[in-house]
Amino acid sequence: MSAEAILGNHWLEPLVPTFPSEILQLAEQVPFQAGKLSAIVAPQMVRRVGGLLRVTSSFYSNLIEGQFTEPVTLAPTAPRRNPKELTELAVTHIGTQQAFERALSLHNKLPWEAMFSSAFVSRVHKRLFQGASGDQLHLRDASRLVPGQLRDVAAQEVLVGNHAAPSSQSVTPMLNRMQQVYGRLPDARSRLLAVMAYHHRLAWVHPFVDGNGRTGRLITHLQLQKLGLVSPLWSLSRGLARQQDTYYARLANADKSRRGDLDGRGQLTQARLFEFVGFMLETCLDQMRYTEQALNVSNMRERLHTIFAWDERIKRAGLKPEAARALHILLTQGVLSRADFKIFTGLSDRVATDQLRSLVQLGLVESATPKARDLYPGLPVWFAQLLFPDLHQRMMAAS
Repeated sequence: MSAEAILGNHWLEPLVPTFPSEILQLAEQVPFQAGKLSAIVAPQMVRRVGGLLRVTSSFYSNLIEGQFTEPVTLAPTAPRRNPKELTELAVTHIGTQQAFERALSLHNKLPWEAMFSSAFVSRVHKRLFQGASGDQLHLRDASRLVPGQLRDVAAQEVLVGNHAAPSSQSVTPMLNRMQQVYGRLPDARSRLLAVMAYHHRLAWVHPFVDGNGRTGRLITHLQLQKLGLVSPLWSLSRGLARQQDTYYARLANADKSRRGDLDGRGQLTQARLFEFVGFMLETCLDQMRYTEQALNVSNMRERLHTIFAWDERIKRAGLKPEAARALHILLTQGVLSRADFKIFTGLSDRVATDQLRSLVQLGLVESATPKARDLYPGLPVWFAQLLFPDLHQRMMAAS
């Protein structure tokens, strides 16, 4: 398929195929698992774990962005971004995500259809690249990326790996068609399936010269938030980064043309679209289940006692196994009074006070003042990595 060919909207159809039963079952499991996860974690822990995951989730989204877009006249040979640049992009991503999350919370009556509009897509892209340096906006053909500018405005044709994106003149009509179909679905399950199908179709259309991956993943996140499924405790981007090769392969497979009469009725393969949607739903479920297991009361208790027995920081601070017992209760409940915390250690008041002071100094317990009544769990990155294995591995390796 030539990148210069003007493709009609029929290439997107059917935008909402009849999904097989196994895909429908996955779509029903996602809200159930999301509700189950939120019910087992104290609100204070949600905020603290979420604060850590927000950084790593944004880092992961930028880490995925390794398959660079190139003007159609150039070969796709751009190097991957280095860790320092990825971390800087992650910080920008966090600010953008928080801004849109706040806006969606304030304007909770925003219609579902608006989440698919070309204006919304452009606004997300523009905000992501707002304030980027000239070097960051520099493209390999010596032109500059204009934040929020669709390819039809830029009159730019692009290659994405082996995929020749539809002609720039097709971009806005295709975005409008997707909004028309996906934005009018009435029920939650159909909307969740639409979010995952749209993720592929948006990537296939490739509305911007560069930055489509980051934009698409943030839009998916915001659409899931609109459905009430987003939690600080899990990250789709983290799951996709852990399976980056599979993610790219599923996207690329769904780009392919239909394989005969048994592969749907559109121009693109229906079977591979089903495969992609199933993969995305499974990734959501996998990330929720991982966090559920990591925050499981018995699992956390065992890991805490192991950490207190072997970690050098803990041993140098002179912390006792009894302190781990009280810290476990604090982690599961989210807040404890100072008096109750010391009681839960089972130690004398003087020893318990010394142990609590050491925990505060290490950052494992937080207190507004040295004598504040309420105590909260602290999660410095080094401790979170031990308590929730593999949660920050890539982030720490890059820092």
